[in-house]
Amino acid sequence: MLNDKKDDIFLSRWINGELSEEELREFQSHPEFEHYAKIIAGADALDIKEYDVENELTTLKSKQHNESTKKRGSIVKLWPYFAAAASVAIILGLFLFNPDQSFSTDYGEQRTVTLPDGSEMILNAKSNAIFDKKNWTNNRIVTLEGEAFFKVKKGNRFTVATKNGDVSVLGTQFNVQSQNSFFEVRCFEGKVSVLNKKRKAILTAGNAYRNLKNNVPEKWTFQAQQPTWLSNTSSFRSTPIKYVFKELEEQYNLKIKSSSIHLETIYTGTFPNDNQEVALKTVFSTLGITYSLSEDGKTVVLEK
Repeated sequence: MLNDKKDDIFLSRWINGELSEEELREFQSHPEFEHYAKIIAGADALDIKEYDVENELTTLKSKQHNESTKKRGSIVKLWPYFAAAASVAIILGLFLFNPDQSFSTDYGEQRTVTLPDGSEMILNAKSNAIFDKKNWTNNRIVTLEGEAFFKVKKGNRFTVATKNGDVSVLGTQFNVQSQNSFFEVRCFEGKVSVLNKKRKAILTAGNAYRNLKNNVPEKWTFQAQQPTWLSNTSSFRSTPIKYVFKELEEQYNLKIKSSSIHLETIYTGTFPNDNQEVALKTVFSTLGITYSLSEDGKTVVLEK
């Protein structure tokens, strides 16, 4: 719907309330709509002071500057509005010509993003992704922090870049999780290339790769057709519990106090992402850990 030549005209019509109902509905469903809405909301919040022009004139006249008073009175009256309009123009300009697109999710949130070539990216909770929309055709690179599932349209090389390693494909479906020293890739369709700390691995459908800190990378096979978190279930295979606790925190906006727990204890199992009580009981009963919740329900205190 938006393009470089018509952006300014279209946005002007939207700001002035001149879009038809059909155009407005289409615009509201566009991935960029929320960014424009936030910009306008910020502009509306600008503090535009009201000036008493007559009082200004009287004050200035008392100083015997009648001629300059009239000119200055006009400037005082109009300046706040010009300032507000200029601010909106600058903000809109920065947004329109900034090639980067960024997306993030909050606690317990998932977000689906359609990339410029029609590829799909689904972000898990507390994740961030950014890409260059202007050069996307020749530079299909997404920088990721957190976890995301990708359905990539065939084309030139598509790369997910993380601080722990890069995953490159031509067209496939795969999941990437990169958080602190945790790096895991699962290939659900096609073939992916993983480059992690100068180590390279090729994964085909049903194969997974994981590296924790600087340990020897692990590889294994699986049967699932998609990541379990897409259906609100977090699953773990021989994973240190510190990463399980982090996932609980991100899904339920919790803080887990675990100073008395050995965080390298290995956990294999699942928990639901849509029922906090069941999730906590499932994980901690399996580990044989007693826990309690703070009065505000935001902190989990563990006791061995």
